[in-house]
Amino acid sequence: MRFGTGMARWSGFTFMALACAHATKENACDLAVVGAGMGGAYAAWQASEAGKKVCVFELAARPGGRIHSLRRQGPKEDLVVEAGAYRFAPHEVCEVVGSASWCIYTPITAATVDKLGLKAGVYDPDPTQWDNKMNKLVDSEGHNIGYLTLPEVMLDRAASHGAKILYRTGVSALSGGDSSGVDLKLLNGETVHASAVLLNLPQAPLLRLLRRSGSPFADVFPAPLYEVGSFDIMKLYVHYEDAWWRNDLGLVAGPFANNNPPPVHNSHVIHPHDVPDQGPAPLKGQYHDGDVRCDGPKGKCRGYLQAYYSGGAAIDYYKAFHPFDGDSVVQLSPNTMEHKQLLAKIHSSLLQLHEKQLQAVNATARVARMMPDSGVLSIWSQGVEGIHGGCHSPMNGTNPLPQDMPKAALQPFAGLPVFVANEAYGPVPCFAEGSLNMSATALEHLGIAQPEWLVKHMADQAKVLHAHRLQGLGGHPPPKDPFLFMERSPEGRSSGLQADDLVV
Repeated sequence: MRFGTGMARWSGFTFMALACAHATKENACDLAVVGAGMGGAYAAWQASEAGKKVCVFELAARPGGRIHSLRRQGPKEDLVVEAGAYRFAPHEVCEVVGSASWCIYTPITAATVDKLGLKAGVYDPDPTQWDNKMNKLVDSEGHNIGYLTLPEVMLDRAASHGAKILYRTGVSALSGGDSSGVDLKLLNGETVHASAVLLNLPQAPLLRLLRRSGSPFADVFPAPLYEVGSFDIMKLYVHYEDAWWRNDLGLVAGPFANNNPPPVHNSHVIHPHDVPDQGPAPLKGQYHDGDVRCDGPKGKCRGYLQAYYSGGAAIDYYKAFHPFDGDSVVQLSPNTMEHKQLLAKIHSSLLQLHEKQLQAVNATARVARMMPDSGVLSIWSQGVEGIHGGCHSPMNGTNPLPQDMPKAALQPFAGLPVFVANEAYGPVPCFAEGSLNMSATALEHLGIAQPEWLVKHMADQAKVLHAHRLQGLGGHPPPKDPFLFMERSPEGRSSGLQADDLVV
């Protein structure tokens, strides 16, 4: 595949080191991008195409930030596990969740996917579900290629226009800032001068960088940067060579869960101090989310089942099995005793949840003898180096108000060419669209106009949005990903859709 194999592709790169320990013309950049997430990749691509000298500094050995596509997964090494962000909304998607109307809309992401010639596929094949209109990235055969492909291709385009992309290269501090530029001190002791800086960093690493910075950054309190909160997110996938939920039960779409909070709780609020009481292990997944291939005899399927995606109390259960060694991901293998025990507990929970359905097709005993042969546990929390969290959300009742946060956080140091672009402060929390939105706006401030293809796409979509408003739909972006806070029934349930019910 043209786009490589994830981390191995990036850690294998070698780059020319910046030669001097002090800022000089030779190692100066027109634009220094700190962080190679979605917003950073977009800025590098567009600025380099505009003829700017761009330098990208990424602490990790890979791009993407919270977009963490694991390729070459499963025994046949042909599957993809999305351990982080993974989908987008090419058109506005609205859904009533509880008493609120939530809308998701990622037009810049959709326009960028189209411009780069990437192929989008339907995320949820059930046309009755809100996320049926969400998309994922696929190849010509409809197989997942990983959401990470999008920032990878943008960075490839940037490199082709001369951008220097430096992995394993962190920035420790900013200093000497004035209207003509900023000095960046790298963790290796070198210093780079940039005419402008784009900080594509989540809240915690952004504030850490600013705490270490000298004057004039140490002389100003950038209040908007403190007015968001973060919360942890966990994703869990288990792999079966026999995808029994499809092969035996015909379940191809829909959610399932056994993690039910006490009835007095508002299910839209994460209660981090609840003790998970679902046994043997908490479940909250979706049949359509894991990567599956139905290429066996008589169309038999194999692949991954998403066993959990959410936050809150369940993380307290699963975190005991995570080393928190800097990455969000731990690969689960039955060859390790603790992983073997965890996989067994997850399997037992899945059996209990699907007991009636399995009995109905006389498959209980056969499926009970199975075990997942592997799994992926991904926890986005303070333990992930360079990220230190899952999603972010503006605090209610703060100044600036949530809807004003992107503008307030964009250029937190008045008169200095330092800009912020990240999901934490963007208009669509929990989605990379927020980072793209701020990045495009920052480039405009730097005299780099929005490309014609994006302007046209936004104009076309504005007509659709206007029609939605006339129908009373939408109006505000969601505070978080709706699936994380869907209403949960008093009892654990599986409400999956079977293949015969689909109209795609």
